[in-house]
Amino acid sequence: MQRNKVLLSVLVLVGALMSACAPRTENIIIISTSDIHSKVDMLPRLATLIGQAHAQDTARVFLVDAGDRWTGNPFVDMAPHAGRPIIEQMNRLGYDVATYGNHEFDMGLDTLQKRVEDAEFPLVLANVNTGDTPWQQPKPYVIERAGGVKVGFLGLVTNYAGGHPDGDDAIFEGTEFFSPEWAAEKYGKELRRKCDVMVVLSHCGLDRDTTNVAAAFPMADLIVSGHTHETYSGKAGGVAVVQGLNKLRFVGLTTIKVVGGKVADLQTSYIPLPTEEVQSVKDEVEEYRNVPYLTEAIGTLTTDADKMGLAHLMADEGRRVAGTDLAFYHIGGTRLGGLKAGSVSRADIYELEPFQSFLVVTTMTAEDIKAMIINKFNDTANQKESHRVDLIPSGLKYTILTDQSGDAVDVRLHPEVRKDVYTVAIADYIYGNTVYAYPRRESTGRTGLVTDYLIERLTTAPYTPDNTPRGKIERR
Repeated sequence: MQRNKVLLSVLVLVGALMSACAPRTENIIIISTSDIHSKVDMLPRLATLIGQAHAQDTARVFLVDAGDRWTGNPFVDMAPHAGRPIIEQMNRLGYDVATYGNHEFDMGLDTLQKRVEDAEFPLVLANVNTGDTPWQQPKPYVIERAGGVKVGFLGLVTNYAGGHPDGDDAIFEGTEFFSPEWAAEKYGKELRRKCDVMVVLSHCGLDRDTTNVAAAFPMADLIVSGHTHETYSGKAGGVAVVQGLNKLRFVGLTTIKVVGGKVADLQTSYIPLPTEEVQSVKDEVEEYRNVPYLTEAIGTLTTDADKMGLAHLMADEGRRVAGTDLAFYHIGGTRLGGLKAGSVSRADIYELEPFQSFLVVTTMTAEDIKAMIINKFNDTANQKESHRVDLIPSGLKYTILTDQSGDAVDVRLHPEVRKDVYTVAIADYIYGNTVYAYPRRESTGRTGLVTDYLIERLTTAPYTPDNTPRGKIERR
């Protein structure tokens, strides 16, 4: 008996020593969001998922975001403190770190800085110099702990031909944005030496993240991608990449097993949110929406309007208000996929057009119009918006003629050219953004806000949408 006790003691001691010598294992779960666009209605369901992850009690859970937290919901964007409701809820849900998207800048740098100060989590960005603007210089990265494991998070945002993220040039005055690939290489090597797990939060778009960014930083373990509103789970070279759909329709889910300070296993997926809602979060969201001015009916659609029909409404009414020959809007500025027949509220209109846009009055020749359409169609910098019918006309239709490679080589205008010079009302985003390359002529005026003239039109009489496309693509 005594001998058995001694043997048992020895076995226990040996087991303890072997356990002490075995490499330490840490399990990590990363729940990633991007392009939330103020979709607070989905947050009660996100809260359920976060609770489920924490309830497992077997892993360190990180909650991260890859940008574009607002612009898209008037109950957030037009709140007394614009954008604050989404930050309040991110604080409540326990976000660990986030980066910036192009729509973070829509409300101006003053408002952006106020929301940064409201956030109880760090916002990182490696490819910017904020200069003397109100927006304080963000850190390029942060390092968080998962037990004994150091997890680094580096932030990147896309940078287009105008030298800044997608948006009007005036918004970014005083800032300087660098190539995200350059920043990934510069800061990535520095951060890689300091951490065990390397995560890039990138608002550069899936096309760029799976090519340029992954190639510039092959030592990264994971790229959480945003901007292009897609679902993706895969690898680019040896780097895992994940993106969930916009407006919280899907979120990214990454599990990482770290053994002895090395990533032993990493799996990515994108998943829908649970249907169950956390009631306390739901109650707070309902309070945000308790704004009768926004929710009451102001007009009627006689039939369903699809996305194209809404874009036509925006262009047609702009041309009418401006009194011009033609008008052009852009499909990316039409933020609803459609509206059902029946009553329409101010909230619907502000969700359709959340940017406080207006139309600029100018003049264009037929050749100017063709150049604008061709250059935008062939855009290589912002591939998310290229090789599609992006410019929505009023007063004409057009056909884009493409070559064997799929690039535009010519445009046919319908009806044929009748005037040497046309008066044109063109969305301020098109007129003021250098990603639309064409011969710009001097502005001679502007309309009021798009939302104002849409509300005025809908309060006047019921509206019947025109859903028939006015632009098409043909092989030459």
